[in-house]
Amino acid sequence: MSRFLNSSDPSSVASLVDKFFLSLDYYIIWIVALLLVLSILALAFKQLNVGGTIGAFLLGLAIILAFGFGGLAIYLFFIVGAAVLAKLNKKNDLYEEAEEIQEKSGKRDFAQVVANGGIGFILACIYLLYPNPLILIMFGASVAEAVSDTFAGEVGLLTRSPVVSILTGRPLKPGLSGGVSLMGTLAALIGSFLIAVLWYSVYYKPALATVSYIAVITLAGFVGCIVDSVLGITIQAHYYDKKSDRIVEKEYLDGKKLPLSRGFRIINNDKVNFISNLFSVGFATIFYLLIR
Repeated sequence: MSRFLNSSDPSSVASLVDKFFLSLDYYIIWIVALLLVLSILALAFKQLNVGGTIGAFLLGLAIILAFGFGGLAIYLFFIVGAAVLAKLNKKNDLYEEAEEIQEKSGKRDFAQVVANGGIGFILACIYLLYPNPLILIMFGASVAEAVSDTFAGEVGLLTRSPVVSILTGRPLKPGLSGGVSLMGTLAALIGSFLIAVLWYSVYYKPALATVSYIAVITLAGFVGCIVDSVLGITIQAHYYDKKSDRIVEKEYLDGKKLPLSRGFRIINNDKVNFISNLFSVGFATIFYLLIR
C-alpha cells in the first residue's frame, strides 16, 4: 500500500483516504473491519452467497493493499452498477426468462467472483511485489471488461433490445451467451469508458498516465466483451432441453443431464468470463507498449 501511495497523485481523494488509514494504529485491522462491513452488506442485500462473500473479501483486501482505496472504488463501481441494473430488471419478464436459460442466476458465488475478479487478484499480488504502471493499466482493463460484459447483458434486457447472434446475426433468446443487442453493445462501450475515466481520475499523474490510457482501458474492456460473446456462442457449452424445446446453459435440469447442443461441456460461462478478462488484460498490455 505504501508503494501505491508513492505512485499515485497525492492530491487525489483516494490517496488521502489511503493516508488516513495508514495513520491509524493497526491500520490493517481497520481495513479488514471495513471490508467485513461491505461483505456483510453484500450478503444482506443478496448480491453474493457465502462463498461469493468470502471471495469478494479476499479480492477486496488484495486490491486495497496493492492499489489503495482508489482501486477498491473502481471495483465497487462494478459491484454496485451490476446490483442496480439487476434490481431494475427484477420485474422484467425477459429477465425471468433469461434466468431460466442461464446456468446461474441470483446471488454470485465464489466461482463467479473468481471469473470476474480472479485476474484482478493476481495482478494485485504481482503489484505488491513489482509495482509498475503497466500493472495498474492491466487492472483497469480487467475491471472494464467485467463492467462492459455485465452492462451489455443487463441493459440489453432492460431496454428489450432485439438480441442476435454475434456470428450469424440470427435472432437469439435473450440471456443466451453469444447474443448481442444494439443497446447492450452501446452500454458495454459506455461502461468500459466510465471505468477508464474513473481509473484515470484515481491514478492520474503526469509521469504515470496520459489521456490516451483512457482509450487503452476503454478499448481493452470493450474488445474483451466482444470476445466474451464470440467464445460464448462457439466454445461455451449449450444444452438442449427437450421438454421446453429450447437451448439452455444448464447441464442439469430437474435432476436430468441434458444432451450437449454445441460447445464443450468443460467450458461454462464462468470460464468464458475468465478467458475474456484475461484477453482484455493482454490486449491492454500490447496497446500500452505500442503507444508508450
